[in-house]
Amino acid sequence: MDVLCALLLLPCALMLDGLLGEPPERLHPVCWMGRASTACEKYARSRWKLERPATALATGTLCVLVLHVLFCLPVLGFVAFLSHVHPLAGCAGAALCVWLCMAPRALAEHARAVLRPLARGHLEQARLLLSRMVGRQTAELDEHAVARACVESVAENCTDGVTASLFWVCAGFCMGGMPLAAALCVQHRLANTLDAMWGKKSDRYLYFGRCAAYWDDVLGFLPARITLFFVVAASLLVPGTSAKDALIIGLRDHAAHESPNSAWSEAAFAGALHLRLGGPAVYAGRLVAHPWLGSGTKEAEPWHIARAIALMQATTRWAVLCLGLACALAA
Repeated sequence: MDVLCALLLLPCALMLDGLLGEPPERLHPVCWMGRASTACEKYARSRWKLERPATALATGTLCVLVLHVLFCLPVLGFVAFLSHVHPLAGCAGAALCVWLCMAPRALAEHARAVLRPLARGHLEQARLLLSRMVGRQTAELDEHAVARACVESVAENCTDGVTASLFWVCAGFCMGGMPLAAALCVQHRLANTLDAMWGKKSDRYLYFGRCAAYWDDVLGFLPARITLFFVVAASLLVPGTSAKDALIIGLRDHAAHESPNSAWSEAAFAGALHLRLGGPAVYAGRLVAHPWLGSGTKEAEPWHIARAIALMQATTRWAVLCLGLACALAA
């Protein structure tokens, strides 16, 4: 029964995502995480003066710990209770948690929403829809830059929004069964959410958000590197992509980015799609000189977005297959 549950867990979560997509905002746990982190920060700033770096660092670290307890412990208890009732009930509860934490269907839908107007020549609409996917300013981007930024978002979120969650499900299952699989998946999604909200190098968050940023880097370290090989394997299945170049460029350019994790999948996508990704971008009026990844063309086209979506989906399937088998072997 344990082996069966292990084999069913990730495919069931992926099936739920494919059938249902993301839940509405009022029911989405990531939205709950965002609201809880905002309330936690507001309370902390009203209670303590955070002008001193040490105080801001300690307070931000405490907030991260409190939020992890608030979200991860109930999930651990919920799935443990279901597993006690019946192993298949525990599997269903864990699959539900994994579905709520990963979002390959939503990522594909957001990218297609940019692709459609861009392919019809409606650049302004494509820029507006792209702004919902990326943090950079999009108002001045030409059609090639819009397509390139959309591909970059798909590539980066392939790790953050899909394979990293699946990795921590597998790691949790191997260490503690269904309850820990669900809890560690939720922990990664929370860490990624806190990094997006607090992990900014601004005066407000430089110290307060440092723990959130570092913890997200720690949790993303192994998944980012494993994802490179999932992308290479996926490139064998997606027409028009190169597994050889995905591997070569991924290994060559993964360290070019200032982030320790994000360039692994971006560089692999750049190689597979024969593109150059990254480069300078404007964030809140400030030019950030990101390095270029890859040796292909910078003139991305709408069909590059479609191919990036297919590559992300194939990468997801490889991750489900390989990590699901790893769970079964550990059962």
